[in-house]
Amino acid sequence: MVLYAHTPNARGEWHSLEVHLEAVADAAGQLGEKFGADEVCRALGLVHDVGKSNPAFQRYLADCAAGTPSKSEPHSAPGAAACQTELKAFALAVLGHHTGLANPEKARDDIAQAEAEAVGHARAYARLVGVQSLDAACLPPISEPLRCEMFLRMCFSALIDADRLDTEAHFTPDKTSVRGGYVEISQLAQQLMARLAKLPAEAGHQNSAVNQARAEILSHCIERADDERGAFRLSAPTGGGKTLSSLAFALNHAKRHGMDRVIAAIPYTSIIDQTADVYGEVFGSHNLLEHHSAFETDDGSESQNDKELKRRLAAENWDCSLIVTTTVQLFDSLFSNRTSRCRKLHNITKSVILLDEVQTLPVELLLPILDALDQLIQHYGCSVVFCTATQPDFTGLGSTLLSEAREIVPAPERMFASLRRVQYERIEEPVSVEQVAERIDVERQALCVLNSRPDAVRVVRACRQGDDLFHLSTLMCPDHRKRNLKKVRERLHNKESVRLISTQVVEAGVDVDFPFVMRDIGPLDRIIQVAGRCNREGSLPGLGRCIVFELVDGRSPQGDYGTATAVTQTIIAERQDDFDALDAVQRYFRERYNYSGAQGGKGKEIQGLRRRLSYQDVADKFKLIPDDTVQMVVMSYDRKRGEAILASAKWVSPRALFRQLMPLSVSVPVYQFHRFQKDGLVCEHESGAWLYEGKYDELAGIGTGEERDPADLII
Repeated sequence: MVLYAHTPNARGEWHSLEVHLEAVADAAGQLGEKFGADEVCRALGLVHDVGKSNPAFQRYLADCAAGTPSKSEPHSAPGAAACQTELKAFALAVLGHHTGLANPEKARDDIAQAEAEAVGHARAYARLVGVQSLDAACLPPISEPLRCEMFLRMCFSALIDADRLDTEAHFTPDKTSVRGGYVEISQLAQQLMARLAKLPAEAGHQNSAVNQARAEILSHCIERADDERGAFRLSAPTGGGKTLSSLAFALNHAKRHGMDRVIAAIPYTSIIDQTADVYGEVFGSHNLLEHHSAFETDDGSESQNDKELKRRLAAENWDCSLIVTTTVQLFDSLFSNRTSRCRKLHNITKSVILLDEVQTLPVELLLPILDALDQLIQHYGCSVVFCTATQPDFTGLGSTLLSEAREIVPAPERMFASLRRVQYERIEEPVSVEQVAERIDVERQALCVLNSRPDAVRVVRACRQGDDLFHLSTLMCPDHRKRNLKKVRERLHNKESVRLISTQVVEAGVDVDFPFVMRDIGPLDRIIQVAGRCNREGSLPGLGRCIVFELVDGRSPQGDYGTATAVTQTIIAERQDDFDALDAVQRYFRERYNYSGAQGGKGKEIQGLRRRLSYQDVADKFKLIPDDTVQMVVMSYDRKRGEAILASAKWVSPRALFRQLMPLSVSVPVYQFHRFQKDGLVCEHESGAWLYEGKYDELAGIGTGEERDPADLII
């Protein structure tokens, strides 16, 4: 009797179980070969669907094919139960190949509850296909539980991808034909070097100190690309040309060591857009995968062209040579238990990972993050590059490899000194909102950054009103912020008067260049980021000015932000005007991590859960962005546009609708959302979207009276 894995496809062909298992075993084995797990992954592929040999499951498939589907018959638990003696902990992969990796306790319960008859059929079929006990020599030593945890994740990833690809080839071979075909690393490296060769001619006679420094940084990146794989630091001042220089290192390094891809992981979507634009100009957008929630082409319809489909399919498993993504997408995938997130993990192996603005990684999650990076380097053929103007000091956080990362640019302190474009000043006594506003109003072009949204609103209302006054805050719709930024850039370019009052949202990779900036006292790395928006191109005859002040009755986020601010106050009180000196930055991170308990807390708890293979609990605990906000569509901002998008809800997928509404939306804390509900300002659309019907201020956005550290730009 022929057994089947899947119902007939459009051509009326059934999918043989034997053929499916062999195909998945072969594919999983090939994927696992990259990290020395070919035998393990092949074994998982060979038995992952043996639970489908149960006659009850075969009847279920027949009913589905006949158009009269009966109650679904479980096959994962019987399959895992049938093979747990041979697979041991790896039976978790078989059990979770549809539902995700479970905690051991849940897995034991599910396996124990599998029907004896179904398990018997699965065991008999497993023997028929040749299930064997895993060779201990192929596995990490049990004395290294964190290494075992990551190894199982990677094997699970290879199984998921192989299974999904073979199933896709059966049901939708047209998708399979669209996959792949991306330009390889060697060709990308060649294209980039050809583009870089043209830069001196394009710069013309602009032989400024900034351009000289950029050329020197680039030269070092190309030269050091031949170094052995491992951990690197690219310590370059803001405006030092890190985007192309880091890519030059990554592509040439990958080419030199036969690596498969370059992954640029970036914390803010604003920086992602800029980076993807730069990459796209060099290679064409079709040769890179931009993967984050704000960039999706799938509208849920059937009208996708091959280019859009190709991009969406590549996003499923990261089968592309050059990827631009968010740090959230990268690390949430590394610690997720969901099949859709884990599927791409095996393609992170043999990659150069560029971590931009690495100082933004949450302190409480540094232990698991650094351990994962350490393992990727030691056991999965990766190199990691920390790119930032404010390099963290990871000493004492568990990874000697990362704390001793090699500097790509030698003597970075010399580079920072030669590129000094800003004079730091500190106002000793706290100042009022009115005093800050007066100081801004006397400047022709000025940027002021506050710690909280309410404080920013207070300052902007205290300033002299006029068409040259602008405000940026996450209480404003993204579309509104984008419009304001465009006007600000135009006025800066035309040398017109412009005053910008902002929350920390402007620090998130927003490319502006003011001669004068002010920053409410906060974390040192944030102050340096704001200073990077001052005299960015070195075009002033002298130094730009960055004034640090403390606002009377100012509101500042607590937690790690408050700790970092306190550390900063101590450090800058002892210095003159070199707040961005490398020794100051290193001391800042050491003390911040020490006082914030980076070696304990949630990070330590997650590491303990990983040692116990508690994959579900790890996924629940590991959140780069706390899911304690609610997104609301602000109808009073652009009602006509909002109603037009909502009218299309029945024809597009929920995810596509969500993405289309993002430019008109604002996220608020859950407790604030409940207040809006109580006041009758929020209603639910039939699509599930929450609509905010309160007032929208053209200057300040929606009014909550609450502040929040605007890390909501991280997607």
